[in-house]
Amino acid sequence: MLRLGSTLLIERLWRRSRADPGAVICRWARARSGRGGDIAVRIFRRAYLLVTSGESSRSILDPSPAKDGLPPGRSKRNAMSFLAPRALTIAPGQDWARLREFHERALAFDDGHPLAQRFLAQIRAAFSPPVRSSEDVRSAMAQVMLGIVPGVADPRLASDVQAMFEAVQSPVRRRLLGIRYRPIRRRLYGHLRSRVRQPLAADADNLLDLARNKDPPADEEEFIQQIPHWMFTFTGSGTDLLTRTLAMITSRPAVHRQALDELSAAGAPDQATTVGSLKYLEACLLETGRLFPPVRMTFHRSKDGEQEIIHYFPLLHRDPALGASVDAYRPERWLDPAGDAITGASSLFLRGPRSCPGQGLILFVCKAALAQQLGEIGMRVRTTRLSVDPLPVTFPESEAHFQPEGSHGD
Repeated sequence: MLRLGSTLLIERLWRRSRADPGAVICRWARARSGRGGDIAVRIFRRAYLLVTSGESSRSILDPSPAKDGLPPGRSKRNAMSFLAPRALTIAPGQDWARLREFHERALAFDDGHPLAQRFLAQIRAAFSPPVRSSEDVRSAMAQVMLGIVPGVADPRLASDVQAMFEAVQSPVRRRLLGIRYRPIRRRLYGHLRSRVRQPLAADADNLLDLARNKDPPADEEEFIQQIPHWMFTFTGSGTDLLTRTLAMITSRPAVHRQALDELSAAGAPDQATTVGSLKYLEACLLETGRLFPPVRMTFHRSKDGEQEIIHYFPLLHRDPALGASVDAYRPERWLDPAGDAITGASSLFLRGPRSCPGQGLILFVCKAALAQQLGEIGMRVRTTRLSVDPLPVTFPESEAHFQPEGSHGD
């Protein structure tokens, strides 16, 4: 571990903006794993197991948490408990099964959803200005989140959601600055509580009210604690997936041309059925998420409680044994219904009983935003670093700057 740590530090200092810490971790893990065994290490007297193979990953992720599945790890539980100790992602046994069924009822989505057209109008309003950076994308996604989830236009609420997301993601923030987040958490839950207690309209026009009609948990506090994770997805992993996909598409002339051709042939961009039909754009999102997963790690605990089991998804997604093109950007691989070993190894939305119940909604949001930024506004990335294979393991966030087609930049 000391060697890995020193190599990562050298990578950061020497290569700076072109550093690829993900590649360093993958090289270290493959050298340690030898013939494919998982890697056991101890850090500060705690035992960890790094999963290094698809077979091992499936044995952990495929069983249902309601039955034989492993419980969430200490890192995951501590992070989510800071915000929502009764959230689905850390719920035990039958509580997990009950909450999972509710999330599936509340979040099931496709272009035929009764609110799809309304949600599309909100997406198009938020993404009508050009996005020039990841922060522009995050700001637009915050606006989309407010309209789709609680159905309000309250910038303070969006700011509170983002602050709590940053705390959940950072153990350092929670440990050193935890007390500063208490009033933010109280304000966030106070807002959600007041929304849940409002009389239901005859026709729900947002996810929160829709969920109230989907047999939610009887306990109000438990119900409210399911909502923040829905909100995080827009300004967290959803923002990262959208930003990176816009960069990948526009850095590759052939991919960019095929995406524009699909948009030209698809029909009216302000119709939900048009967005639903954008299969190539969806393939670009899935391929970007495979190469640069927005959620890079997840944690479980061994049955005896002795080990923290870590999935580092870039390591599993970029396994050379999957095929020669594992480090290449090939959206077309997702257009084959049969898939291949490379698509089958992707955990962008996890798999089986743990698969993300809201993936249909977030893909719809991202496709609608991409269609507008690409087909109507003509945005493109300002770098060529992503234009050639093999791609780095770590997405170069500093390169995600965009400009309108035909502009020469600053």
